[in-house]
Amino acid sequence: MTPEGEKELDKIRKVRGYTLPLHEVMADVNPEFLRRYGELSSYVIFGPEEGRHLDLKTRFLVMVGVTTARGADREGIEWASMRAMQYGATWDEVREASFMAALPCGMPAFEAACRVFQDLERDKGLVPQKREIRRAAEGAAPKVKAGKAKAKDKARARARG
Repeated sequence: MTPEGEKELDKIRKVRGYTLPLHEVMADVNPEFLRRYGELSSYVIFGPEEGRHLDLKTRFLVMVGVTTARGADREGIEWASMRAMQYGATWDEVREASFMAALPCGMPAFEAACRVFQDLERDKGLVPQKREIRRAAEGAAPKVKAGKAKAKDKARARARG
């Protein structure tokens, strides 16, 4: 791989916290294409909020629904879900955003997303997440049985201040 390709991968890692196989291949085959793709996707997703109508939390919730609708984009569902929670979404909001895709796209798409959510809750996702993203998800998704959830949620809320 060329130094230019490595440079572009480093930029993507800085924004996303990881790279995907498509980034690696693009860096090797055409670093300029990866640069342009990386800049566009970073701007569309993370661009400044000034003049935008959706905040980051909402942008990522929309992406949860869209990636669910696509059905086969496990990495996208994971990434959008974790980022939505990083920016303040709860597990319930993430799941509802995914469920909204079930009506126009069918229950199998939502069912596949539910498998992704279960893996994320067990810390068995495919996409390595930054530690702070994982902590945000843990705070929003207690790993306890339903009967004990309320007491644990209250304790976490008190601990967060």
